[in-house]
Amino acid sequence: MGVMGVRRYQDLIAWQMAEAFKTEVLRIVTASPRACADLRYKDQLFSAAQSVSANIAEGFVRGSPGDFRRFLRISLGSLGEAEVRLRDGIALSYFPDRDCELAFQYGRRCAVASTKLAKIATRFH
Repeated sequence: MGVMGVRRYQDLIAWQMAEAFKTEVLRIVTASPRACADLRYKDQLFSAAQSVSANIAEGFVRGSPGDFRRFLRISLGSLGEAEVRLRDGIALSYFPDRDCELAFQYGRRCAVASTKLAKIATRFH
């Protein structure tokens, strides 16, 4: 597709922040025996966190601006789901909120970059 000269999805800030978010989520959960023991919780959170970067990549490689925008919206939905589930883990005392600060920061940066990408993609036909 080549959005603003970018040829690889790995070069997109949105994808990089999504990968950092995912890595932080995996670190937080695997460090918590209680979160790991709640298999349904862990699986749902991991699935949502993994979906963020996967959807950015899939939308980018499809080469269609419309597909890219659609997959960015799906990615943002997964990001929202993962953030809510992370907050659920805090509420369930699986881990303290301070342990999630970096993940939430990466999530915010991913959301901003993804939203900007979606706007840029509307100009490519």
